[in-house]
Amino acid sequence: MTDAEVGAMARQLGLCYGYNRGLPQPFRLALCGLRNAAPVAARLEAHCWRSWVLGRHEEPPWGTWPAASLVYLSADAEATLDRIEAGDVLVIGGVVDHANVASRVGLARGVAEAHAVRTARLPLDGIVSVRKTSLTCLAVLQILANFAESGDWAAAVREAPALHCAPMRKYVVWH
Repeated sequence: MTDAEVGAMARQLGLCYGYNRGLPQPFRLALCGLRNAAPVAARLEAHCWRSWVLGRHEEPPWGTWPAASLVYLSADAEATLDRIEAGDVLVIGGVVDHANVASRVGLARGVAEAHAVRTARLPLDGIVSVRKTSLTCLAVLQILANFAESGDWAAAVREAPALHCAPMRKYVVWH
């Protein structure tokens, strides 16, 4: 990741942590793969991340949980996440694989599949089109939180605040 991408990832993680703390039923969050994420961890110091109440794991998700329980969320996945089962560990990746860097497109999906981890994309079809291939970590967390509360994907997507404000709103076309 470039220095700008590292900074953006650290900001997204801070926003996700803060958003999660305000939820009536917060998710149990964990940061994984810290052994290989020293630049991001260094940037997280500005967000006082060592005081955050969450799991911290040196290993990537597939080295921390059984692969059968993991669902790596990727815009490139063929399968759609229709429901969240008890025991599912949802992975919101920190791999920057957007379309403006051709060599990275599909990288997250490829990494997950190489470790026999199931991949899924959010069910956005018919609700919204996103001209940018991947959503921010905050947008994904907000959609998942809304779905966990309502059980309705359409409402969950429509009510995600990150999709209605800069910078995401310029990439979103509502149906």
